[in-house]
Amino acid sequence: MGNAGSLIGGLIKVKQTLLLVFTAYAAFIAGGGLALDLLKQAEFILVSFVSIAAVTAMNMYFDRDIDALMPRTMDRPLASGRLNPHLVFVFSAMLLAASMVAGYILFNVWYVFGIALGFVFDIVAYTLLLKRRSPINIIAGAVAGGAPALGGWAAATGRIDAAAVLFSLIVASWVPAHIWFLATFYREDYRRASVPMLPVIAEPSIVGTGVGLAAMAMGYAVAALTLLGAVGAISALYGIASAAYMMYLAAKYIESGGEPSYARKAFIRVNTVLGFFYLIVILEKLLAT
Repeated sequence: MGNAGSLIGGLIKVKQTLLLVFTAYAAFIAGGGLALDLLKQAEFILVSFVSIAAVTAMNMYFDRDIDALMPRTMDRPLASGRLNPHLVFVFSAMLLAASMVAGYILFNVWYVFGIALGFVFDIVAYTLLLKRRSPINIIAGAVAGGAPALGGWAAATGRIDAAAVLFSLIVASWVPAHIWFLATFYREDYRRASVPMLPVIAEPSIVGTGVGLAAMAMGYAVAALTLLGAVGAISALYGIASAAYMMYLAAKYIESGGEPSYARKAFIRVNTVLGFFYLIVILEKLLAT
């Protein structure tokens, strides 16, 4: 049982999947999901988890060859040959389809659109078209990362509007720091696999500037959500402060010359920043009821 759990956990990147589910749930709550009963909220969490996990497993299927070349990823279930890749692909595709059907029945078509958007940008645009060819792969990865939050707002409100896009943009603006700080720490792995992540081919000043500009966009997105009334004052203050902190981390990254040990610390910190922002959004909504 423990081995099976380890295999599944490695296949769906549990921590990353849970973080994205959390961003989706926070946007769902901000959009009015708190007014729904606990069963409906649990249904949303389950469908979101299954859809994100299914896309992640499909990503593992297509990346299994390069994963096998990198020490960081070579022990993953598909890269190490511990799971049958074709069975994983078929099962993942079935789960994704089932989650989209369930999302339509339980919520609405715009929620399903969010799931589909995540699939198209993660699997087609990022994994198949751009990841191995261009450093602008981050654009597709960012859109994919923001799709669950967009879907969460749509599930609660029945529409995709400016607030949905802004909740998505917050996650998308976080993605460059998340990916590029990690890629800096594992720069040699990506070189070995010939994956042109920006930290592999560009100067630290370019990488840090990109992270800083994305963080600035995050701050603007938080401010706009506040003006729309989608988040409260505490969330706004924390979100804008978080964006400023990410800009600080980017500046220190440049100052360090892209030092891998610093990038590793910065990676952990930016993950915490995003999680706490969405936690505060949820808590503020709870306190307001």
